[in-house]
Amino acid sequence: MRSGKPAVSDIFGYFKEHPLETEIFDAGMKSKAQSAISPVIAAYDFSTLGTIADIGGGLGHLLKAILKSSPKSRGVLFDQPHVIERVEAEEAISSRLTSQGGDFFRGPLPRCDAYIVMEVLHDWTDEQSQQILQQIRNAAPDGAKLLVVETVLPNESAWAADKGKHFGNHLDINMLVLTGGRERTSDEFARLFADSGWRFLRVIPTPSPYSIVEAMAA
Repeated sequence: MRSGKPAVSDIFGYFKEHPLETEIFDAGMKSKAQSAISPVIAAYDFSTLGTIADIGGGLGHLLKAILKSSPKSRGVLFDQPHVIERVEAEEAISSRLTSQGGDFFRGPLPRCDAYIVMEVLHDWTDEQSQQILQQIRNAAPDGAKLLVVETVLPNESAWAADKGKHFGNHLDINMLVLTGGRERTSDEFARLFADSGWRFLRVIPTPSPYSIVEAMAA
């Protein structure tokens, strides 16, 4: 039956109540993240950033890798408390990594020089994504960087040439079914940013299906 609603009413609430399924999900997300981490680090100079917050960063695979590649940077991993309590410490970066549990819809979020948000916004509608981005902006100092790591769909002008082959098109359907979220074009990201206190700067491609969408606190 076509209801216009996701197949699962609250997939993240479900994982919170089902630890075995959560372990399977975490393993899948770790494997998926590993394919994107190296390309992301290769495409962006994180050494210019002092303190980096990974919002909705799960168990911290991306942030840990960034800190290892940028020894002068510090990091704050932010996610739900039941996620944060499962984060494993790593001695090599333990002095530069802190964790904070909370709700990115309500805050408060950490005040940092930069914020990285990897495959979070595509879980949510435009209205919910604006809430998340606004909470980050409420915490961010003027001039702070925002780095959104997701697939970026071709804009309308490039759609005909792409012919729907972009990996993000397939992921877009999955997000619609599972969470009610979506993948977005660079123009759609720019509108989201403008409505939540951020200024779109550029899209940085990586040698993977993922791109880094860079913005600055306006």
